Amino acid sequence: MRRDLRRKTWFILILVVAVGVYAILPIFSPTLKQLFFRGNDPIRRGLDLKGGMEIILAPDYRVEERVLAEVEKYAKKAVAGLGVGEPAVSLLGMANDNNRYEGLALKFASAAEAQKVLAAGVIKTNLTWRSGIEEKKLKLNVGVDQADPTVIRVAVQEDPANFPADALYQAKVIIENRINSSGLSETVVRLDQTKGRIEVQLPGIRSQEEAERLIKSTGRLNFRLDGKIVMYGSDLEEAQAGFSQETGAPVINLRFGKEGARLFEKITSEHVNEVLAIYLDEEMLMAPIISEPIPNGQAQISMGRGVTFQEAKDYAILMKSGALPLSLRSVMTTQVAPTLGTETVKLSLIAGVFGIILVFIMMIAFYGRMGVVADLALVIYAILVLGAIAIFRGVLTLPGIAGLILGIGMAVDANVIIFERIKDEVRLGRGIHSALEAGFDRAYVTILDSNITTLIAAVVLYAFGSGAVKGFAVTLSISILASMFTALFVSKTFLSIWVEKAPERFLAKYVVRG
Repeated sequence: MRRDLRRKTWFILILVVAVGVYAILPIFSPTLKQLFFRGNDPIRRGLDLKGGMEIILAPDYRVEERVLAEVEKYAKKAVAGLGVGEPAVSLLGMANDNNRYEGLALKFASAAEAQKVLAAGVIKTNLTWRSGIEEKKLKLNVGVDQADPTVIRVAVQEDPANFPADALYQAKVIIENRINSSGLSETVVRLDQTKGRIEVQLPGIRSQEEAERLIKSTGRLNFRLDGKIVMYGSDLEEAQAGFSQETGAPVINLRFGKEGARLFEKITSEHVNEVLAIYLDEEMLMAPIISEPIPNGQAQISMGRGVTFQEAKDYAILMKSGALPLSLRSVMTTQVAPTLGTETVKLSLIAGVFGIILVFIMMIAFYGRMGVVADLALVIYAILVLGAIAIFRGVLTLPGIAGLILGIGMAVDANVIIFERIKDEVRLGRGIHSALEAGFDRAYVTILDSNITTLIAAVVLYAFGSGAVKGFAVTLSISILASMFTALFVSKTFLSIWVEKAPERFLAKYVVRG
């Protein structure tokens, strides 16, 4: 066997074995599934096949404890001149993951004192809170606690006017891009303008903890000096994990926009050797020290040798995805059953399997041993496509399966074109070696043209589609690229090996069938 054929054969074998071990074998091996995918399925199924989680998000207008501390001072000062004792103050509502509360409870010595404060109206319903560059308009709702007349409840929320009018739409777009940037996740993100909430369907997720973890990473990113916000994450354009060229330790490379770069330069110039803490809502992600002024809007955060690259990558994702125009909270999380009935899915899969088997039989019936080569190439094609979906953690849905089967049809079509071109060359009197080369050369342009036009259509579907349409486009694109690889590289390699070993026997069988 020629050296180039030997190299190509080893390349195909190593590629197929590597992809198969990583993406296919874990389906049948719990040990490999735990090793490669932390116990999750290598190829996740979508809502239509397996179900998942549905999460309903609403704007979180509750305020942080640091804001309530100032409201408490204001309330105590407001009641000080009424001749009542200083109230005992406690926080209303348990803190959520973002450390936000519903307001304050002011407990007085008697119900009469509480009524006196309420009648005086000294606690206003509108306040403005300021800290550093941060300014918030607050809405206060004051009333006596029905269960305890000695307590005045002061519900505190941010004024929706603090946020852009289309803040919820912006949040919807950011969430959709973040959790389905590749188009493989098949997530559904809908904005309900009437109810003012976002509905997110996450296929393949069965755990509420995993769903809540995704929601937790949708907070507002901010930078703080001495506890005061000096910059928001909306000024951050890019955050990428990498390695330091000097130490080799993981780092996070930041890039700010034009306005953000100017503000960041001012902050870093005036606060050298101070800590610039980075928060996601009220949770501190990290606290790097400003070592020098940064004038170009590009900063690098050293994570230290105790931090892994994956941890740095997770931090970078949180930092970039955290730049939402408003904070969100999960108001309902429910499991979603498969949208397609079990019997429908079963029949669809059976139909697909029978179709593929018929294609295999047809190729063998029409082209004999060359059909076997084509079928082997199709098996490799299927392994590569499923492997790509597993590697990129895509979600397989019924439209995705349709794209996969359509790709098989295109791969078969490519082999048919190649075989017919070889037949033409043999009929023209060429030797089998030159017929094989000429057949592939003549088929190349035709295959490339047909696949590129389909690929253009898939790109258009991906650009303008959403949900299942985008997933179909991505799966179809992967299928097209894999079918071109198997038809033009794998099939040619296997046929060349066969011709190299027994050219006369190959030619005799081929001429008889021709």
